[in-house]
Amino acid sequence: MRATAWNDGGTTYGISVGPANRDRYFQRGWSHIEVEMDGQVHSIPLTGGFWNKCPEFRSPAVREWLRRHRALEWPDRKPPVVELVPLGENRFRLEA
Repeated sequence: MRATAWNDGGTTYGISVGPANRDRYFQRGWSHIEVEMDGQVHSIPLTGGFWNKCPEFRSPAVREWLRRHRALEWPDRKPPVVELVPLGENRFRLEA
């Protein structure tokens, strides 16, 4: 699925999947997801806001991944597009 980088305007980074992808690929019973980034798997919690108006997951691991891929900064309203590949259950792989 196509997703975009997300930033709160400060030091918190994440991946925004959008409402349609959230509803298609994620299950409400999940408290976290497992995300593979550059061969390492990270457990990332899903906040209550994920199911409301904030369909993004946030983690220092995502920030580090974006830094490694030179994607920490972007023009206003033009975040980098990434691929989030569903691997089954609550596991995904993040690709630049």
